Amino acid sequence: MQLIKKILPVFLTAAFLTISLGGLSILVSPKNNTQDAGHDAWAAYGFEAEPEDVIDTVILGDSESRTSVSPMEMYHDVGITCYCCGINSEDLCDSRQMLLRVLRSQKPKLVILETNVIFTSFDWKRDLLSVAGSIFPVIVWHDRWKSLKREDFGRVPDYTSVEARKGYYHARVYNEAPTYLKDNYMTESSDLEPLDGINRHVLAQIASICRENGINLLLLSTPSVKNWNMPRHNTCEKEAEYLNEKAAGSGVSVEYVDMNLMTDVIPIDWDFDTRDEGDHLNNDGMRKVCAWLGPYLAQHYQLKDHRDDPACRKTWTDMYDEYLRQI
Repeated sequence: MQLIKKILPVFLTAAFLTISLGGLSILVSPKNNTQDAGHDAWAAYGFEAEPEDVIDTVILGDSESRTSVSPMEMYHDVGITCYCCGINSEDLCDSRQMLLRVLRSQKPKLVILETNVIFTSFDWKRDLLSVAGSIFPVIVWHDRWKSLKREDFGRVPDYTSVEARKGYYHARVYNEAPTYLKDNYMTESSDLEPLDGINRHVLAQIASICRENGINLLLLSTPSVKNWNMPRHNTCEKEAEYLNEKAAGSGVSVEYVDMNLMTDVIPIDWDFDTRDEGDHLNNDGMRKVCAWLGPYLAQHYQLKDHRDDPACRKTWTDMYDEYLRQI
C-alpha cells in the first residue's frame, strides 16, 4: 500500500503532462501544409498530401538538397516518383525524424541523403529535443500560440496542399562564384573532414531505419564549389563503406556518389549555374544534375516508371504544367 501511495502521484503527474502536451500539440500544430496555415516548411511536408505509397524515392538534407534536385524534372524525364523533404539549415536529427514521418504514409525504395547535412554540428540535447518534438509537436510549434486562429481550435492537422515542385526550391537568377573558390575546388587531398561522434551516431540510425525497412540508402554530394572539398569526400566515402558493410546480407545497399568529381557528365558552369556565388545551384544547374541523376536512379535502383500510373495522374502528370509555371 505504501508503494502504491508513492507511485500513484508520479503516475498521475506523468499522465496529466502527457495528456496536456498531447492536447497542446494538436492545438498549436499547423492544420495544413501551407504558409497561410502557419507552416514554415510547407514544401518539405507536401508528401503528406500525396496518395499513399506513391513515392519511391525520398531526398533528405538541408538547402543543398532542395536546390539541387527537382523531382518533377526526373518524373517528366524517366517517370520516377521522388520527393525532396530537405529543409534549410537542417541537421541529421531533422533528417532522421523526417524519414520516420515519411514512413507513416509512404514506402520508398530509396532514400537519398544529401551529404552537406552530415557535417552540421549539433549536440545530444538537440538530438533528444528532436525526438521529443516528434512525439509532442508543441515543443516545435510553441510560438504558434501567438498567431492561433479560430479554425485551430477543434481541428486536427490534415495536410491537403499538393506541391507542384515536390519540395524543390527554384531560382532563375545567377551570381558567379568567386575565382578563389573555383581555383581551389576539389583540390586533391587524402585528409579526412572530422565528423563528431553524435553525427556518426545519428547517421548510423538513419542507415539502420533504411535497412530495417528494406530501403536502399544513397549518400549524394551535389555540386557546391563553396561547401565541398576532398576531405569531406573522403569522409563520406569512408562512412558509406562502413555502413554498406553493416548492411551486408540485408538485401539493401549504402552507396556514395559525389557529383563534384563528375564534371565530365555534370558540367556545372560556376559562372552561370549558381544562384549565390557557388553555394547553391540555380535552375540551370539543377537541370544538369537531374539530366544525369534521373536515368541513373531509374536504372541503378530499378525504379518504376510511373508516367502511366493512374495513381500519379492527378498529383504528378497533371501538375507538370503548373510546375513549369512556378519555376
